[in-house]
Amino acid sequence: MACSSSNQIGRAYRGWHEGEMDLHHIYTGRGESNFMIFPDGTSMLVDAGDYDPKDYPLMTVALPNSRRRAGKWIARYIERVNPMKNHVDYMMISHFHSDHMGDSINAAPYTKGRIPNYVLTGIAEVAEYVDFSEAIDRGFPNYNYPYPIHDRDFNNYINFIKWKARNGLKCEQFVVGSRKQIRLKYKAQKYDFHIENLASNGEVLLGNERVRCYDMNPKNTDGTLSPNENTNSIAIKVCYGPFAYYTGGDLSGRLYDASNRLFELDSLVALTCGKVDVCKANHHAYRDAMSAGFIADIRARNYIIPVWDYAHIQPAVLSRMDSRLLYPGDRNIFPTELPEKLATKYANESWMKDVCKYGGHVVVKVYDKGKKYLVYVLSAKDESMIVRAVYGPFKSNSNR
Repeated sequence: MACSSSNQIGRAYRGWHEGEMDLHHIYTGRGESNFMIFPDGTSMLVDAGDYDPKDYPLMTVALPNSRRRAGKWIARYIERVNPMKNHVDYMMISHFHSDHMGDSINAAPYTKGRIPNYVLTGIAEVAEYVDFSEAIDRGFPNYNYPYPIHDRDFNNYINFIKWKARNGLKCEQFVVGSRKQIRLKYKAQKYDFHIENLASNGEVLLGNERVRCYDMNPKNTDGTLSPNENTNSIAIKVCYGPFAYYTGGDLSGRLYDASNRLFELDSLVALTCGKVDVCKANHHAYRDAMSAGFIADIRARNYIIPVWDYAHIQPAVLSRMDSRLLYPGDRNIFPTELPEKLATKYANESWMKDVCKYGGHVVVKVYDKGKKYLVYVLSAKDESMIVRAVYGPFKSNSNR
């Protein structure tokens, strides 16, 4: 269904109500961040990026403006939409890149008197204003698999987690295959809801078997391949009644199988995930992501691309996502930002007819016990949450 002429356009977004699920894809122009409110009010923040190289010419516009860093904008967004204001039940970091957790190299405030101290960037800055109950990432507490990490931004994140863990934050490693690690906190018996933990650290749930892809071949860790943090991304499937949503950080990259053949890891993840209604694009739909095998199995009606870089608009990838040869049916693609220069450049491409022309925060609202959903685009130019576009309603048909 195309963009609706809803009377909500031009008005402030009405927000979440019990029984609905809101999936917010927050645009800052400096990284990726998704905030989820589940049907009973349980909430989870997935990623809080803050990447701002001053010498990189392809960054998209910082919104609402650059007077605050991304972490503060994200915290303020959460406080506006969250039914429990500054209390959030879960925080999850999909993988350890600065556009998902925070960049500690550029100038930012530094804590004092904490053991250890750390730069207030990304998720660490959000946590100055938002109280999290539980934290989940791909490695806590050891972070040695599939190989040790040597990175300044990662070390800053670890210092943040260590301090928070000493001060009451419950921290856990993501458990591949679990359907109970992330659960409703308040009215679990009332709603048909669960989250499937699909993949992490190159480990994938295939049927009832957890396959550790890095262990398939020594070449995967002996230096033959360059270390690829994206391959380690956490992937989940969020299910509410017949509705299903996929998000997998920057999941992308190739590994060797036991026969010395390279394979796309995302294809295995889509195979175990199956069809979904809405898919958050892997790795910002960059040229190394969203393989044909992944798209053919995920079969989403709607795709969302978190954009902070002009290079995230890749014609070959968008063409694949839109291809009716991979699977039939209508679809829409929602970049959180489509720079005017690129919209003009690609105006005559066939896939552009299915790309939303409005940028901003993209919100998926699931309602009627998961049977229906809408996709909203909200202005990110200020904090008014004005609705720019509404797509749907769509009938959910993936999780049955």
